[in-house]
Amino acid sequence: MTDMRIIKQAIICLLILTGLPANAQLQSPASMERMKMQRLWLGSKNAAGMVFDENTRFSSLDFGYGFQDGNFHRPQVGEKESTISVSSEGFMPLEDAFVWGSFSFKQRNLTDAGYNASITDPFRGMPYYVIDEHLSNWRNQYYDLRFRASTPLINDRWAIGVEGVYQASLAAKQRDPRVDTRYYNLRLTPGVSYQINPSHRVGLSLSYESIKEDSEMENKNNELSQTYYILYGLGYAVQGIGSGRTTNYYGDRFGGALQYNFQTPAWNVLIEGNYDVRAENVEQSFTSPKKDAGVMDKRFVLSAIANREGETYSQSLRASYTNRHIDGIQYVSQYDNTGSLSGWEVLDKSIRSTYDTQKATIHYDFLRNRRNEYAWKLEAGAEYEKQTDEYLLPNSIKSYEHLLFTLGGKKNFMIGNKLGKRLLVGIHGAYRKNLSGEYRYGGSHPDYISVTKLETSDHQYLTSNYHLLGTSVTYSQQLKENAQANFFVKAAFERVNTSDFEYNQRNHFSVSAGCHF
Repeated sequence: MTDMRIIKQAIICLLILTGLPANAQLQSPASMERMKMQRLWLGSKNAAGMVFDENTRFSSLDFGYGFQDGNFHRPQVGEKESTISVSSEGFMPLEDAFVWGSFSFKQRNLTDAGYNASITDPFRGMPYYVIDEHLSNWRNQYYDLRFRASTPLINDRWAIGVEGVYQASLAAKQRDPRVDTRYYNLRLTPGVSYQINPSHRVGLSLSYESIKEDSEMENKNNELSQTYYILYGLGYAVQGIGSGRTTNYYGDRFGGALQYNFQTPAWNVLIEGNYDVRAENVEQSFTSPKKDAGVMDKRFVLSAIANREGETYSQSLRASYTNRHIDGIQYVSQYDNTGSLSGWEVLDKSIRSTYDTQKATIHYDFLRNRRNEYAWKLEAGAEYEKQTDEYLLPNSIKSYEHLLFTLGGKKNFMIGNKLGKRLLVGIHGAYRKNLSGEYRYGGSHPDYISVTKLETSDHQYLTSNYHLLGTSVTYSQQLKENAQANFFVKAAFERVNTSDFEYNQRNHFSVSAGCHF
């Protein structure tokens, strides 16, 4: 894989999608937002359901820059972060198919990030990775390419669809021990939908995902050995010294989902249940692989969306429940050189740690309609999350439980009779209340930085109360009279404040510009 080849392929897809003619409706940011809210099946696990969504063509292209700083962050995130991104998205109905696609590229630069020396995303549900004691800058790149395709209804009953997702990332740590990581993810999700009658539809989808990540550590200064720690969960670690090690992550994910859709002229309801299982192993060294650890990750998600469309007002209620259980597996291996093919042999494996997450969310939107966009919108939401992690022997516990409340609104101002000029102004806030939390390390090395710095600081972040205030302003207009292309520029700012532990605040500023077609 080369970066240039990926970019060229994405540009070709982008030109195809953005060159499509749109319908005669205004493609303002508020109209695009409302349109995506109405497309329930587009957010589901089943591409075959696109046939039941509104089939209006659209495409978009936007460029963005974001910056955040402040000490209220997880230890691996970094004191400062800057991001440059470009993304595109498009949907078109054809005579024999419905096609949707998207592409995004992100350059993410972290400043003074700590406690990670082997993995692109330390929060993806993989507890086994390497850390060191030095804060360092990171230079990361992310690629995300997606497509969906579906047939029209066959005999007014059936539709067949497929979704494909390819994700890749490159991450490089800039200080000894230096690390280069490469992450790849390929997922295919075929699906089928069936229309019982015009009001009732059901769907079934299956998915397979291949996961691979490899990382290589080295020292630019070979005269100075570096101390590093191999993590096994909740602060338990094995200390090493030198230039580090190479680590290979590989695994598969299998899943399935069921959908039920009820639709009338006023109501559109979609209920989906999804279950998937991920098995991923961790090996040390590429030349003589030694199986070190692995995870068995089981996740169940139940979600429901109910939209009510009226002539004057529209409403949307979204709710979800997630139950995730991860078993952390460790291997006991022995090197065998007695045969013609020498290598590491697994003698035993056992579950040494568990990670349980329960999460429930609910979100409500109320819109005042204005043709295909909205004049104003109010929104409110709540989230409950509980995490319980345990290292079995020697026993260690890490847990937290909190509530998150959100409230916001947007006003879509018409600022001229020509070129469809709009000014979309939004304000939102959030408050997180910690309910309980505990971190207790029971191992033999309480002085390791995996305990004193990483896990202790991370637990303090997860159990902190905070409040957030944010605002956004988006200006948009048609590029010329009677043109369907709609140009926009957006600025947004958020500030998080807390007085818990040693944390103070974090700021996030972003600007973006682009076109809707």
